[in-house]
Amino acid sequence: MARFTRSFTIAQAQSTPLIPVFYHAEAGYARQVLQACYEGGVRLFEFTNRGPNAFAIFADLQRFVEAEYPDLLLGAGTIFTAEEAERFIQAGADFIIQPIINAEVAAVCQRHDLAWLPGAMTLNEVYQAQQLGAALVKLFPAALLTPAYLKALRGSMPIMPIMATGGIQPTVPVLTEWREAGATCVGIDTRLLLTDSPVALTAQVATLMQVLISAT
Repeated sequence: MARFTRSFTIAQAQSTPLIPVFYHAEAGYARQVLQACYEGGVRLFEFTNRGPNAFAIFADLQRFVEAEYPDLLLGAGTIFTAEEAERFIQAGADFIIQPIINAEVAAVCQRHDLAWLPGAMTLNEVYQAQQLGAALVKLFPAALLTPAYLKALRGSMPIMPIMATGGIQPTVPVLTEWREAGATCVGIDTRLLLTDSPVALTAQVATLMQVLISAT
């Protein structure tokens, strides 16, 4: 059974709207980054399924989270199939993120009462994701689509929670623009890791989190 329900995940994304999108092939470094982000206020963390050891590292991170940070939601990203989704959910994934829309993955998440965040670009895709039960829709690749695009899309879809992610620069002006355009939350990839210092990373995350919380 999932540790966190779909509705709780939505509420958490709204209250702590910075979501790191991260992969690393070394488990110890991944734990270090996750810890630094947590101390900066992160409560949703996406680990992407992008390397040959991604599942093993994810499982290690999930055990670490449950032991040390039980209020952190650790999600699995870059999931394409129902089989992948089921495998990561069995390993403890608290939410599933896709770069695409897959109805079978949606069904798996619904069966577990687990948040499903599919990727979308167009209004039709956002609507399709909503009809299939998406908790949030991942607007991807957001940097190419721009905040102006999201603002226009919001004219027709004002309520659907949307996570903007993909190439977004982790700066105060950029994140402010995305929030003001209507992003529920923002996913930041390796561009977030501008330093090897955990203390500096925590400080950067805390600053950006506060920007997203404050921006309207």
